[in-house]
Amino acid sequence: YNLNNKIEHLKSKETFDLTGVVTKSENVGYTNRYDIKILAVDDTKINGFKAQLYSDEQLKPGDSIKSSAKFKSFTPKSNYLSFYSDSIFGRIESKNIEVVPGSNITAFFFQIRTKLIGNSRKIFDYKAVPVAVAMGLGDKTILDPSIVNAFSFTGLSHALVVSGLHVGFIVAVFNALLYLIPVNKKLKNIVLLIAVFSFMGIIGFTPSIIRAGVLVIALTVGKTFILETDNYTTLAIVIILTLFFNPFSAHSGSLLLSYAAYFGVIQAVEIATKESLNKLLTIFLLSSFAVIYTTPILALLGMEITFLSPFFNVLMTYVVMAICVLSFFLPVLGCVPAIGMSVAAVIAPINNILISFLLWFTEFAKEYFAFAMISVSADATKVFIFSAVISIFIAFIQFTDNKKRIICILIVPIMAVLCYNFMNRDVVTVSAFDGSSNPSYVITENDKHYLIATENINSGRFEAVKQQLAIEKFDEIIICAKVKPDTDFYFNHTENLKIADKTGEYIVGDVTVYCNIKNRQIQCVADVYGTTIGFNHNKADLSDLGLDFYFFGADTPRNVDADNYFYFYPVNKKNVDLVTEKQAVELYDIIEIKIRKTNGEYSI
Repeated sequence: YNLNNKIEHLKSKETFDLTGVVTKSENVGYTNRYDIKILAVDDTKINGFKAQLYSDEQLKPGDSIKSSAKFKSFTPKSNYLSFYSDSIFGRIESKNIEVVPGSNITAFFFQIRTKLIGNSRKIFDYKAVPVAVAMGLGDKTILDPSIVNAFSFTGLSHALVVSGLHVGFIVAVFNALLYLIPVNKKLKNIVLLIAVFSFMGIIGFTPSIIRAGVLVIALTVGKTFILETDNYTTLAIVIILTLFFNPFSAHSGSLLLSYAAYFGVIQAVEIATKESLNKLLTIFLLSSFAVIYTTPILALLGMEITFLSPFFNVLMTYVVMAICVLSFFLPVLGCVPAIGMSVAAVIAPINNILISFLLWFTEFAKEYFAFAMISVSADATKVFIFSAVISIFIAFIQFTDNKKRIICILIVPIMAVLCYNFMNRDVVTVSAFDGSSNPSYVITENDKHYLIATENINSGRFEAVKQQLAIEKFDEIIICAKVKPDTDFYFNHTENLKIADKTGEYIVGDVTVYCNIKNRQIQCVADVYGTTIGFNHNKADLSDLGLDFYFFGADTPRNVDADNYFYFYPVNKKNVDLVTEKQAVELYDIIEIKIRKTNGEYSI
């Protein structure tokens, strides 16, 4: 209720005087996106409220800003809950920003992080720097998307997101160092608490690192100052506190995955300790339990996973651990006066070799083991089979009683399928992608696939999209293109082809597509159960339509009203300011829009 009051209060103002602080910055193609913690509106304090700002201004985390601003809330149909889960409650448009360089704790840690990234560039090989900075310092801005894709194929993508895994490695190193110092155990734990908090600050207090860090801090405080504590109680307390400060964080996929994986790891450790398993089997058990506990959530989120994830994790655990530790501590060592940088440079080649080996391994696995990668949201049968395979292994490790084994083998697959069916009931998916220089859309409903093409799609790109979406043939294709359609090409991919060669409405499945073709102008609008998706070319007029999604390129009218703007190649210089004005997002990969048929609500 209080949050809604704040949103409505800001919406009611044409403009207001904003005082805030930058908490996060990232580059999104032609502009910058910032998370702003709003401190005051018209000199009246406001608490617990963040908003996004798109601006060409060069701001840094910790900078204080003052400006005249306008507030825009997320629409009820949009995926606002994903923003709310990260405490982002709207967007602000602001010009003539007055910047006061940061002097707070966020700015302090940002300066340290910048220094460490600079050290990484000096001591590591240029090919290793992107991975080293991502795995050691949590900055993925210079990481090539192909590397991220290769990591996902091996189930190692978690290594690129600094979270519980990395905190565990850092804590292990600090514990080993503190063990050598003959001081009181409570004092060691206090030093460990400071170290973990500092690591969280250097990474940037991201949601994932806050969850992992707070969990470790809670466990350490419990062991230091409380007589009895346990993992389950600590986990419950952390979750309660997380939800207390932001109830919408329950919608965060990363939060659900983090805690589900942690819960699985706790159980795996207990079993490994009880059975006195060796290290390799323990690692395999940890990975398997993490996979089995997160699979139902992956089905909810529509993510991909590989059957071989536990095996790859066993093979690469020590490599990943070494890279994470060296990528963090060597830049830190470089800050030591006189000898630090020299010593770090001597050790750095080890990290370069390990990163090169990890990159080779991920590419090798992607090439030869792609068959094991499945989308657990693509097919309920795949969800059941994948979950069953993992649960069989878990059942025989954990139980000796056959009845308990049978229950374990069935319960997880059944849960995963139930979650899949619940989340995908009455849902149609629109997959938007850049086919060459225009957007095209794949609409998936009830295992049927329809393609709306606004151009002759590049054949290589087309095959890549089909492979990524696991599509062999399309049930129907409609072409609304400014040049003569390559019908021979499209007939290779469908037995039902429509050519939108005249202005009018066309039906594709249960979707209405309106095409306006006049003097090489193209206007293509798809109505997917009330959600409208539009694209136009050569100044075709869409100004009279209020769209949910609008895709634009180089030749774009400025008066199109939409809730979500996406731009694709090519966007030339004259449209750079349009990207900023419309707070547009770059269409560099496939964007999936899930639409609920019953009420038209959608999520991206």
